[in-house]
Amino acid sequence: MSEILLSFPENQAKHLAYLKATLVEGKGKVKTSSGVGLPVKAVQPNDVPPALTIYSVSLPKGLEKGHSLMLNVLAVFTHTLQPFPEKINQGDIQLLLFQESAQYLSPYVVKAQSLTLKLPDARIESYSKLENAKLQGSELKYGPYENLPPFSFLPIVIHFENNQPFAVAKELVREIEISHWGNVQITEHYDIIHAGAQSKGEFSRYPFFFILSYLIVWHVNSFFSPTGLTIRPGHI
Repeated sequence: MSEILLSFPENQAKHLAYLKATLVEGKGKVKTSSGVGLPVKAVQPNDVPPALTIYSVSLPKGLEKGHSLMLNVLAVFTHTLQPFPEKINQGDIQLLLFQESAQYLSPYVVKAQSLTLKLPDARIESYSKLENAKLQGSELKYGPYENLPPFSFLPIVIHFENNQPFAVAKELVREIEISHWGNVQITEHYDIIHAGAQSKGEFSRYPFFFILSYLIVWHVNSFFSPTGLTIRPGHI
């Protein structure tokens, strides 16, 4: 075997922004081989469902029968989180939907596999409660699954809270100015929008400062709780 195939469903392939595969050497601690990625290219095998996008990872040397290797694959996707609801009031929390498969969509028979999702917060509205799903804090685990046939797929949906802004650069303009004396000046112009939940109605300063004061009080109370210090919202 001189290559390893990686498969992605259509809804993931169109959002794939970065893909890197490296060999892992040694046992115990993960140590990638000099951090240099292996050659990766898109291919179209005849025996693969057309709805899948396949990438081929070329191995530095052939893998003989009965031998094994460890491969570390890093795939980065953009625009995969969907705000739900899409519009919220100013004081509402932002909830997101994430859709995935609990079983890795592999073109090979899988001996054992598990999935771990690390969410930004432990407050989760709902998630697909499969038989072997386990939620602990902000970490959600599915599996392990054993002896899976090729192209196994088990859809899951996670609805969770994330109040962080989703900054997306719609346009980037970079200006490079080189003077006659060899000086270089670089100026970048970003057109950034929030791609998360949209706000209903107009912005109001009153609820904004009320929520801000509440958050400050919460942090102060958490920090000074051993001394019994109490500060109420609106009295800062």
